[in-house]
Amino acid sequence: MKKAIKMYVYFSKYSFDKVGTFAAYSFRTPDTANLTLVCEQDIEFDVPEKYDPTAQKIAALQAQKAKAQEDFNNSVFQINELISKLQALEYNSEPQ
Repeated sequence: MKKAIKMYVYFSKYSFDKVGTFAAYSFRTPDTANLTLVCEQDIEFDVPEKYDPTAQKIAALQAQKAKAQEDFNNSVFQINELISKLQALEYNSEPQ
């Protein structure tokens, strides 16, 4: 199935750039000192007839879950390290 989207091609060049670059966006933005509209362009692309993003969404969620688990494990490890260091200190309740 063919789909079409209007794209806006911009030229951007910042003071630190030796050469500017072209970029395409799906939205129009006002011209600035660093970003100017070059042209509007309709692009056409093929989309599978029965496109279903479910598998991609599940994969993204599984990656997010793995990252959350890793962050949690690192946090617990750091807390356990602090507990171990505190337990290794000798406690003396008598004033010196």
